[in-house]
Amino acid sequence: MFKLVIVSTMFLIATGCAGPNPNPGERTADKAWNSGNYQRAFEITKPRAEANEPWAQLRMGIFYANGWGTNVDLAKAEYWYKKASVQKAEGDWAEGKLVGATGKSGYFNQNSDAIIAEFNLAQLYYENNKNLDEAMNYINNVIKESNGYSVFFCCEFAGGRYFNPGQFTDLKKKIEEKMSKE
Repeated sequence: MFKLVIVSTMFLIATGCAGPNPNPGERTADKAWNSGNYQRAFEITKPRAEANEPWAQLRMGIFYANGWGTNVDLAKAEYWYKKASVQKAEGDWAEGKLVGATGKSGYFNQNSDAIIAEFNLAQLYYENNKNLDEAMNYINNVIKESNGYSVFFCCEFAGGRYFNPGQFTDLKKKIEEKMSKE
């Protein structure tokens, strides 16, 4: 039995999935999202976002930006991304480490969520010619805070979902090109 627990735990750690999710609602919402049931994902996520949980705020931005489970509303997407982007903290819990870490439910791995929210803000600003200076500030911060590593998003999607350094530098180049043309 002891070996089975270790193997199971090692599998969960190796695949990037935390087993029972310390963010209530996140796994259920992401499974609904992954299966294309955007309305259900939105309904699960919204009250958690309103309760100030970073994982849910990031997803609300994504849902509004893409019209998943709701109408496209870029102002609301920006609002939720900004809320998630400032949800940073010190410590292993905020960094998404389970072993020996403790923290408040809904705030597990919040630093990754904040970085992804900043990346999404940079992309939103770039794509909509909203504010290229702010887009550049966000993407520079993403590059700095990711420190050359991929940023983990979720394990409910095939193979897990990450944002990688190439995506960050590609967006920065696009922003720079657009800025140089203005």
